[in-house]
Amino acid sequence: MKLKNIFKTLPLAAVALVATACQDTDAQYTITEVDAPVFTEVVPSVTDDLLLFGEKTIKVVFDKNIGFATKNTSLITLNGVPVKSAAVYGADKALTIVADVSFDRKQTLHIPAGLIVGPQHKTNAQDIDLTWEAKPLPDNVAGQMTRQLGWGWNLGNHFDTSDTQWGYWDGVATITDAPFRTLAAAGAKTVRIPVTWTNHMNATNVINANYLAEVAGAVDKALAAGLNVILNTHHDSFETDLGNAASNAEVAQKDSALISFLWRQVATYFADYSDNLIFEVFNEIHAGDNWGAGSDAENELLNKWNQYAVDAIRATGGKNANRWIAVAGYAANIDQTISKLRIPTDDANRIIVAAHCYDPYNFCLAPVASGTDSWGHNANPLTSVAGANEEYVIAQLYKLRRAYIDKGIPCYLGEYGCVWQTTESANAFRKYYLEFFCRAAYLAGIPMFVWDNNSKDAGDEANGYIDHATGAWLNDSETVVPMMIRACTDTDESYWFPTIWDHSPVPVD
Repeated sequence: MKLKNIFKTLPLAAVALVATACQDTDAQYTITEVDAPVFTEVVPSVTDDLLLFGEKTIKVVFDKNIGFATKNTSLITLNGVPVKSAAVYGADKALTIVADVSFDRKQTLHIPAGLIVGPQHKTNAQDIDLTWEAKPLPDNVAGQMTRQLGWGWNLGNHFDTSDTQWGYWDGVATITDAPFRTLAAAGAKTVRIPVTWTNHMNATNVINANYLAEVAGAVDKALAAGLNVILNTHHDSFETDLGNAASNAEVAQKDSALISFLWRQVATYFADYSDNLIFEVFNEIHAGDNWGAGSDAENELLNKWNQYAVDAIRATGGKNANRWIAVAGYAANIDQTISKLRIPTDDANRIIVAAHCYDPYNFCLAPVASGTDSWGHNANPLTSVAGANEEYVIAQLYKLRRAYIDKGIPCYLGEYGCVWQTTESANAFRKYYLEFFCRAAYLAGIPMFVWDNNSKDAGDEANGYIDHATGAWLNDSETVVPMMIRACTDTDESYWFPTIWDHSPVPVD
């Protein structure tokens, strides 16, 4: 039957209904005009983050899902150099770019108009130019503390002896003013004095008065030399007891009371000392042999311990009411500190964050045992630690800057270092590592205090720089220490990463 004959047999209402249905069907296929994609943000942000050296991922985000032809990747540039890759993964608003970031203080990403495609094949009509720029250190209290503390040195393995029958591990009976005079003359600004207290307590946890006076004698000599002093607890009974305390309420109560009582005694003794004395409440609190990451319960208890120590110090009054106090996260690890440390409540608002870094461990502390003898972009890939080169060091230190310095919270590396190596080639890489690390720390606003255990031999754990008894330089330290001091304090803007990078040694066969 033909269609026109059907209409002849239908009532008028039915014909009207069919006509209306046809009209509605046509309306369903009306296409709404959609604008071209519009750029909205970039990650990392050009205002909040520095685009750091190395291979980095950049996400350029638009207001709607986009498409991108990967054949056009070479048209997208960073500082005039084509990026390594660019793609849109699935239905997404972001163009994900991977590029090699140079040491230039300015990094400019250029995306030409017409490359980003939206619905209805409309493309963005304007070039996108995004610039990241290295910012100077903030002029806040953290930046001021960075300049005050500068570069420093640890009187390591003298008072921090966890077994009294061994005596002082550095082999020096009495500390004179000699090492402090050497440091001050070289331009150092701070000395960190690690101290074990619990081995010098009686049955009621009272610290031996003679021992307190002996520690104070070293503090006095360092202050008299014009140095800042950081005094802490180190290798004490509770340092590795965090796991036991977190799982046993009785142990937690005992350790917590000991920490508060210890700091009340120490703080009372030094209550009238100048602001150049800083208290660092712990060293590397961790659970047993676990140096990796603490459990939630362990980190929560450590945060409480930091608060107990701060409260105990403040309660002693005098200059302790406003003295700077440093606290650290689990094992003083950078990542654990940033992610898990809770800054103690403090009416004086004078809390410093402390961390340690000996990365990469195999090169810095155990090169002989591990067979690691080079570091950085020119390192031998067979005898170096992968993924722990210049890019890694910069990233770690700038994590601390973003988390603390830029927010007005002072921060320092209480320990770092690299041992005296056994070959001339390895020592050349050691020197390169120390200068690069120190300069990266300065640019991140992080004061540095090198670990010195008075070891005069080469090899694993050989961290001697200055003779603890005579103040004489050990090994190559007469040139290396001033190099580190300059790297940590020099305000010359031309002293930038390439200055050091271009002089990296190469492995010797």
